[in-house]
Amino acid sequence: MYNPDNLKNLLNKYKFGKYLFVGGFTFFFVKGLIWLGIFIALYLGLWTK
Repeated sequence: MYNPDNLKNLLNKYKFGKYLFVGGFTFFFVKGLIWLGIFIALYLGLWTK
């Protein structure tokens, strides 16, 4: 059966794995903030024609 802890432990052993985790988290965090900003701007009517 697939165990995600094994993959996490394997990636944490190497510096590249740590960069992959931090980079992936940062990418999706920033992407989420951008979408949140777009939805808030649309809700407040900042982009009207």
